[in-house]
Amino acid sequence: MTISGADALTIQFHRAPIGTRGYSEADVDKFLDRVAKTLDGEDHLTAAQVHEVSFGRPALGKRGYDQQEVDAFLRQVESTLAAREGWTPHATNAIIAPALEHSHCRKSLWRRVRR
Repeated sequence: MTISGADALTIQFHRAPIGTRGYSEADVDKFLDRVAKTLDGEDHLTAAQVHEVSFGRPALGKRGYDQQEVDAFLRQVESTLAAREGWTPHATNAIIAPALEHSHCRKSLWRRVRR
């Protein structure tokens, strides 16, 4: 799906689930303004910059935007910009780690005991 500058300005995200903080709304909105300008030809963001972006957390006790929704939209933006740049993921042998890979986490106790 190709994303337009208007899509970037009008997208609305849900609040992060209760118990999570999500992404700072101000940081995401500021970045999406830049995305919209890029898609309208007024700025120059690359697919790599969209891929590497990180956002702050809202203040303690506050919930920002749902991370999964923001990340899904940014993947679409990244694909749109990559297509404009003539880049395809298959051309570079890029390895993208699965989103649910938790190899950095410690195994839960019942998994360590039970074999």
